[in-house]
Amino acid sequence: MTYLRIAKKTGLVLASTLLLAACSKDQLVGNGLRAYTIEHALPVILKTDDVTMICHANDGFTPIVKAFTKFNVETDMMLAFGLAGSSICTENQAIEKELWSSLSEKQGWTDIAIDARIAQQLLNKDAARKYLNAYNHTTSYFKKQYRYEFGEGTCPKFKQEVEELLFFVGSISALQAINNDVASGRLINVDMEIFPKVAHAMDCLDNQKWWGFPESLRAALTIILPESPEAETKAWQALQENANRGLQHGMRIGYATYAAIASIKGRDDHLRMALKGFETANNDKINRDYLLLDTIAEKQVRHLANRFWMRLEGRRAPTEGYSQFLDEKRQPDKSLDGMLDDI
Repeated sequence: MTYLRIAKKTGLVLASTLLLAACSKDQLVGNGLRAYTIEHALPVILKTDDVTMICHANDGFTPIVKAFTKFNVETDMMLAFGLAGSSICTENQAIEKELWSSLSEKQGWTDIAIDARIAQQLLNKDAARKYLNAYNHTTSYFKKQYRYEFGEGTCPKFKQEVEELLFFVGSISALQAINNDVASGRLINVDMEIFPKVAHAMDCLDNQKWWGFPESLRAALTIILPESPEAETKAWQALQENANRGLQHGMRIGYATYAAIASIKGRDDHLRMALKGFETANNDKINRDYLLLDTIAEKQVRHLANRFWMRLEGRRAPTEGYSQFLDEKRQPDKSLDGMLDDI
């Protein structure tokens, strides 16, 4: 019996040694970094409104994360979040070049307009590449963890809420990749079949929990590729309803989606309504747990407003009141009633 006990203990020690040897120090560090990032850093990041800081942090952090892939550390989730975050500033730079190009063209500065347009296309190419990689890491994660092909088959049974957030961010990244690629003149040539796949994948997210975004995305697909005028009309209504649903939970992402689709379709009437809905929302009721996502949506809406104002007025939108258009009849301010009676 004594020999048997010694043999068992020796076997356990040997097994433990082999197990520890299999997990290199690099893998242990990588797994620790992953756990810290997802469990502690991410919730704090989501509560910030400093988009530029998040962009630059991801620019530096993402290559470090990628280095741990060769040590069998699960990096797809962190890389998807990191690349999506890094893409935002690149996209912002592209839109600034677009505005400069439009303004230069209006002023008759042809060479400057052409130069700015080329710079805009190249920046959109970079943004599309990053967004596409974020989407690819998202699909890779769910394929490895759940054997789920994005937009096909049975939905994965999420074990953590952060996986739902990844699903959400990855889906947005796919749409942004398409949008930026089109703006670049198709320099990346992103597969347009991604859009219907992502729309189908929205069945896996709870519409109420995720601020009406899943139904908004399905409605967007119907509007872009309508089966009939009636279907398109209902889809516009669905966009409006889900934008309002998001507001009830303190998120304006639905109005950003509404504005983006209206801009793509050239529907100025809907674009005006979307901009008004976004700007008039009560800032005090914004969901502070996801402030970063709302701030990103706010920047995207301002970009759309800038384009609209540049087209109508020849300059970007004002700092405030960007949904109050100069060609609309203004209602008199009731607070001024009677002020001149005694003069």
